Amino acid sequence: MKEPKPKSNLTNILLLFFSGGIMVIGVHQTITNGFENSYWLFMVAIALFLYYQVRKNKDKQEANKPPMNRRAKRFMDRNH
Repeated sequence: MKEPKPKSNLTNILLLFFSGGIMVIGVHQTITNGFENSYWLFMVAIALFLYYQVRKNKDKQEANKPPMNRRAKRFMDRNH
């Protein structure tokens, strides 16, 4: 299995961190201002978390993809 790219790994960590941070801010704003004023914070946090999940699954699929031989690479380069 391949080692994940450092840049991709850092981006995933930052997405997860910001998602959790915005969720905490959303809870605080719900306590102080009410849910109707902090709803958008929860939506942003959920969107960031879902984007993190998509990136993680995409990296996992790329890691599990079998390597192509020379002939397959030439065919893919020629047809795409």
